[in-house]
Amino acid sequence: MRKDLFSAVLSAALVLAPMGVALSAQDDLSGFTLEQLNAAIRSSGAGAQKIYSILTFDSEDRQGSNLAMLSSSRSGWHITVLHRVEGGLKVVWRSGNLPQDFNVSSSNSLKIEVVEDEQVVEFSGCAPHLCGDVNGVIGVLLYSPSSKQAFSAHYKYDDRKPLGNFGTLELSKNANEPGNERYKAALRKAMSEALRSEVP
Repeated sequence: MRKDLFSAVLSAALVLAPMGVALSAQDDLSGFTLEQLNAAIRSSGAGAQKIYSILTFDSEDRQGSNLAMLSSSRSGWHITVLHRVEGGLKVVWRSGNLPQDFNVSSSNSLKIEVVEDEQVVEFSGCAPHLCGDVNGVIGVLLYSPSSKQAFSAHYKYDDRKPLGNFGTLELSKNANEPGNERYKAALRKAMSEALRSEVP
């Protein structure tokens, strides 16, 4: 009886297996496989780097169609953004080696934030031996998939500033361009949170 039951289950599995393969062969752009992720990591140049965080997030037209990956090499942190396309994942943006502002950070610093109706990638950190809220050197990075732009903010403590002003905040040039006001506001908000106080 048990042998007959085992045979029936095995036969059903063999019949259903080809159906499963046929369904997965039809790429509906939902989710991704480990094979597709591995291919994307290799094509991004991050194959030899250590990966610390992978986050999925939405695009304007589809849920979970983007992926942000934080990796590290001897030269520092790297961020890669990929988009789900037919057949796998396509690299849409690479940060390259992030500057010293970000050297001291962690995987928890890679976040997906909402700027108005758009999900964006955010990362922050500080320079070695220069962390410590308002008394340090801090960097914030924001990547917008819809505008295909990266925005950055750099804060440096300046003891020559009047009491209460603390330091200098510099924003990337594109943050001040017309149409990018929401990203500028998001950068300032992220920096304020990193400093745990309001940036003037």
